[in-house]
Amino acid sequence: MKPKRLGPPLAAAILLLWLSASASAAPLRVLASFLPMYLFTVNVAGGIPGVTVDLLLPADLGCPHDYALTPSDMRKIASADLFIANGMGMEEFLGNPVRKANPRVRTVETASSVPALRGSPDAGAAHGGRNHGHAHGDINPHTWVSPRNAVLQVRAIEKALREASPGNEARFRANADAYVRRLESLHREYAEASRSFRKRNVVTFHNVFDHLARDYGLSVVGRVENAPGQEPSAGEIRRLVRTIRDKGVPVLFAEPQYPQRIADVIAREAGIPVRELDPVATGSTDPGFYEKAMRRNLATLKEALSGP
Repeated sequence: MKPKRLGPPLAAAILLLWLSASASAAPLRVLASFLPMYLFTVNVAGGIPGVTVDLLLPADLGCPHDYALTPSDMRKIASADLFIANGMGMEEFLGNPVRKANPRVRTVETASSVPALRGSPDAGAAHGGRNHGHAHGDINPHTWVSPRNAVLQVRAIEKALREASPGNEARFRANADAYVRRLESLHREYAEASRSFRKRNVVTFHNVFDHLARDYGLSVVGRVENAPGQEPSAGEIRRLVRTIRDKGVPVLFAEPQYPQRIADVIAREAGIPVRELDPVATGSTDPGFYEKAMRRNLATLKEALSGP
């Protein structure tokens, strides 16, 4: 007996199912530039079969401003399908080095989803009138150091992942929705706490917290360094101490990624304490680390700024 042929509607349905299964099963290799981009990405893509997320820079390295790609990095890029970066000049190796390693990789600069923040003239004037630092092309690239911005960057990552692997679209969306709910809760905690801040003028180690300050009503009136390792001169220290006194700055915020010695010198001269804020540029690769570090920062801000 001759086997029956499948009718056109049934054959089309089977083909559609096969194509859908193939798309879902196709592996997707995602590479994140540095720690915060990895944390955002792994919360959207983690646990989905066939999707791997790798980290380019070591988690203890810090901001990738002047980082030079190694042969090992080039091999990682060469094997990636999707490269998740911050952008806005944060990763100076974007562009030709990445294209040379992998002409086919799609690079997603998530900071393009965030309203741009230009350099702060007040902070530059407080530090000897200079205002360059990390504001690449006068645009501050430290977008991720604000829960409000983090939500936008996570949504940009979700969109890129859905486009790269349509078969996993529903799972990417579900993961992103769950993570965004947690980040929005974190944002509300910051917004609520900011209403109780009695002091709003702050001095930071460099301009990594400018987005956070903008989103929660703080004013960065001075910085210790305009660039990592560029210690202020004696004259700049005197001007910064005067700014701290004139503007009633209650505390100087250092960062765990940089030595605290010069911050201690300035704070002692100004008669204020030093506290630590973490920009989450280094640390644990645990998916919940961003929220944990940012809640520590919030507790520090509340203790430093809500008092008399």
